Amino acid sequence: MAPASLLRRIRFTLLSILCFVFVLYAIPRPLLDARARYPEAQTRVVDEPVNVVPEFVHNTSLAGHELKEQLVLLDQLFLLMTNITKPCRKLVRQGGKLCRGKLDGDKKLCLDPFVRPTSNSCLVYSFGIGYDFSFDAAMGKYGCQVFSFDDDSAHALLDRNPFPRVKFLRFRLAAGRGVKVERSYNPATKSEYIYLYRPLDNIMYLLGHSTANVDVLKIDVDGPEWEIFEDSIFKTDVLERTKQLSMEIHLGVFLDPHLDTGLPLSQTLQKYTRVLRGLEDRGFHLTHHEPNLFHPKYVQFANRTFNACYEVLFVNTHLKKMDTNDHAELQDKFYNEIEFSL
Repeated sequence: MAPASLLRRIRFTLLSILCFVFVLYAIPRPLLDARARYPEAQTRVVDEPVNVVPEFVHNTSLAGHELKEQLVLLDQLFLLMTNITKPCRKLVRQGGKLCRGKLDGDKKLCLDPFVRPTSNSCLVYSFGIGYDFSFDAAMGKYGCQVFSFDDDSAHALLDRNPFPRVKFLRFRLAAGRGVKVERSYNPATKSEYIYLYRPLDNIMYLLGHSTANVDVLKIDVDGPEWEIFEDSIFKTDVLERTKQLSMEIHLGVFLDPHLDTGLPLSQTLQKYTRVLRGLEDRGFHLTHHEPNLFHPKYVQFANRTFNACYEVLFVNTHLKKMDTNDHAELQDKFYNEIEFSL
C-alpha cells in the first residue's frame, strides 16, 4: 500500500487539474476587446483636444445655415479616416528617415496572409516620392518590382535606377493626361520646365501592367488625390487588382487662409466623403491611420481642432486575381520616350 503522504500528493494534484479545467472552460470570460489587441483600432475623434496652436484658424461666425451640415460632414469624414474596419495582425514599417528627432517618409505595410506582397513577384507603384526613396528601396529589398514617380526640374538629375529593383520615371499622377510649363523668373536664364501628367490606367498600360495585380499602390501627391480617384481611378478596374493602398490624405480646403465657409466648403467635404465611401464600396477596409506629425498642419474650425494631413493604409478584401506580375524588363530608351510624349 502506498504511503499516506503519497496518496495525499496524488489527490492534491488531481484536484488542482480539475480546478484548472473548471476555470478554463466552465467560467464565462469576457471577449478580448479589439481595441486592446490592436491599439491602432482606437478611433481618434475630430474634436479631440490638441495642445497645439492651430496654424489655420477659420472664422465660422458668418458660415450661415451650412455650418451645422459641415460639422456633421466633418465628423463623418474623420470617422471614415480613423475607424479601423480590418485590423492588421502584422503591421510593419517600410522606409523612413530620422530628421529633427522624428521619422518621416515611412509607410506602413500589412503582412497578413492574403494581402501581403509575395516576395520576388510583387509589384509596387509609388507616386509622389519627393526626394526620399527609402520606402521604394525597402520594397525593392523585400523583392518587389518598384516603379517610382515624381517630377520637377531637380528630379531630371536623378538616376533611372536609384536602387535595385527600383525604376524612377519623371511624370506625375493626375486625373487626365496633360502638360504644364513652368518658366523661370530669372531673366538671365529664362529657363522653363515641362511637367507631364498621366492617369494611372494610362501609366500601367504603357508599362505593360494593364492586367497586373498591384501589391502596393502608394499615393502622396499633396492634395489632388480626391480628384484623381473620383474622376479617374474609380472609372477603371485598377483597384480591383490592388491589394494594399497607402495614401496620405490632405484636407486641403482647410489650408486656405481665405476659406469660403459657405456652399463650396460643403461641396468639398461631400467630395472627400464620397471618395472614402467609394473605396469602402470597392472592398477597401482601413487597417491603419496616423496623423502626419513631421509636417503637421493643425486647423481650427468652429469647435474642432484637427490635423489636415493623415497617413492611411487600406487593404482590399475583394481582390480580383489577374496575372502573375511576370513582365519583361523594358529598355531605358522606352522610359525616356514616354516621359516626353502624351
